[in-house]
Amino acid sequence: MRSTMNGMAVLACIAALSGLGLSLVLVLVLVLVACGGEAPPPLPPPAPPPVVATEPATPPPADTTPPPPAKPTLMQLIPQTMKGVTDAFNAHDSKKVASYYTPDAVIASYGAPGGHGPDDIAKAMDLFVFATFADAKEAPVRAWAKDNVLVIEMAWAGTMTGDFMGMKATKKPVGQIRLGVLWFNDDGLVKEQHEYGDDAGLMAQMSGKKGAPAVPVLPTNVPEVHLAKATPDEDKLIEMAKAMDPLFSKDDAKAVAAGTADDADYWVNISGGPAMKGKKDIAKDLDNFFKAFPDQKWTTVNAWGIDGFAIVEHTMTGTQKGALGPLRASNKEVRDWHWVDIVQPSADGKVQHGWGYANLLEMMQQTGAIKPPPSAKGPASGAPAAAAVAPKPAPQK
Repeated sequence: MRSTMNGMAVLACIAALSGLGLSLVLVLVLVLVACGGEAPPPLPPPAPPPVVATEPATPPPADTTPPPPAKPTLMQLIPQTMKGVTDAFNAHDSKKVASYYTPDAVIASYGAPGGHGPDDIAKAMDLFVFATFADAKEAPVRAWAKDNVLVIEMAWAGTMTGDFMGMKATKKPVGQIRLGVLWFNDDGLVKEQHEYGDDAGLMAQMSGKKGAPAVPVLPTNVPEVHLAKATPDEDKLIEMAKAMDPLFSKDDAKAVAAGTADDADYWVNISGGPAMKGKKDIAKDLDNFFKAFPDQKWTTVNAWGIDGFAIVEHTMTGTQKGALGPLRASNKEVRDWHWVDIVQPSADGKVQHGWGYANLLEMMQQTGAIKPPPSAKGPASGAPAAAAVAPKPAPQK
């Protein structure tokens, strides 16, 4: 029906336009559309413009700048520092030695003047070492390292070529095995150092006294180095080190000797002689020590377990009521006599090997056996004497 109506409409339109002619095509088309005719299909969209090939963008040049070198670890820096200190000491370059210490470094040389900062260190080195022992040389013997702490045993030797604190030069050979406990900052510089050396034995060497300690032979081989491994066994060694002080404070030589192996040996730097051999020899020496200080009390300052060794830094306070070697009883109190003990235990946990380090002068100054330094000041620098530094745990990393 609808298609019929559309057809009739178309016919009507044609009849209406029959007299117009065919010249006006556009008008006809418009009329056809208006009268319901079909519209022409839409024109297709214009074709997209042709794709023009372009040259690919040139990538920026690769960055060939090498990355900055990784900062050395503390375990790499510490050996470099110690080699630098040793080389500078052997060249008698005090300023170079001091350059390996922080501006606020503290040196505690118990029983002798200490120092604060590189200037004090350089002045003390010039005044007390190089001016007196013109040919002094040193070399490391053993070392123990954990975190930022280094415990190092050093040997030095030379000749007394200059005067020393009123004593005229004797040209005698001298030398010591000293122990240092050092703490380092993150840049590998020493920020604190505790020194343990037998200065009474050094004085005996300078004066040529009979029985003076033997002058050490400087080692030429690579030093023995022990690095901490952070194992449970090392934690046990720390506990062993700390347990020494309550045991000694009991004033019971037999109880101490019971913790040593039958074939144990123990060397003390202030003895001037070889190591004690065997439990009986050690027990005898302990008995003499306990008679000299029957009320001794020991206080732990620092303790470490490092690669099979128990190390304790501690102090003793007590009254000298008996003779200690050639030193007669003074009945005077000795406070905070500084010691370091290094112990290597046997498989069953007893003391197998031991080494003790102290400065006998520190004790003798308090008992009156020797006059203390005339001033509590360091060498022309205003630094307080090391003996005046209160014992305290050094800062850990």
